[in-house]
Amino acid sequence: MPSPYNRRTALQIVGTSVALALAGCAANYDPEKSNESPNQTSTPITTDGVKFDIRVEEQFTDNHPARIHAALTNTTEMPMTLFTGATPPFTSYLSGGASDKNRLILIPNVSEDKNPVNWIGETDPIPTTAENQCWNVTQDVVIDLLGMSKELEPGETSSQQYAVYGYQNETCLPPGTYRFDENTTLHRGRPSKETPTFGLKLGFTLTLNKEQSLSVKKHESTVSRHEY
Repeated sequence: MPSPYNRRTALQIVGTSVALALAGCAANYDPEKSNESPNQTSTPITTDGVKFDIRVEEQFTDNHPARIHAALTNTTEMPMTLFTGATPPFTSYLSGGASDKNRLILIPNVSEDKNPVNWIGETDPIPTTAENQCWNVTQDVVIDLLGMSKELEPGETSSQQYAVYGYQNETCLPPGTYRFDENTTLHRGRPSKETPTFGLKLGFTLTLNKEQSLSVKKHESTVSRHEY
């Protein structure tokens, strides 16, 4: 049973493990095993080298919540290593907001043992049917922000489906916009002391209209080199 931390405390505690986990992943790489030449791995990564796509796959119905699909593609001619969370390419599951009211939460479509989204309490709060024509989760969430690496070969895509629920709401969410942002890192080939690290920012906004119909708008992605 999870410890009785409040939501923000729990997120802060597990959040501190991200840098450690990612550092551990990088430390496990052996630069001697890299097949890329120094010139290849030092080539800067730009926004032209990655393609992020996001779309609404299914709308809210009486039988299931809305579902979205995210995909990140390596559009270069060289391999890349993506450092991210458990369900790439998008692992920021709560929409932004100053309070817990009127937020959305994304539940990745993965097996229970691989799902980083957990709950404070003894029961699974994910509804199997709509309540008053709404799909809401009212239980406090704990997100296991464990780092992992994902190698993307040239032209390879990492994709994931997510179910969309209202978070901490007793009624249907009001019409409005709900923003999601993701920060991750990229390397050319296998990371080593000689390969630069690049920060990748992804994001999108989900818009809910009066009929509870969902649409999505992708934000402009940015890539920047990390300086140490």
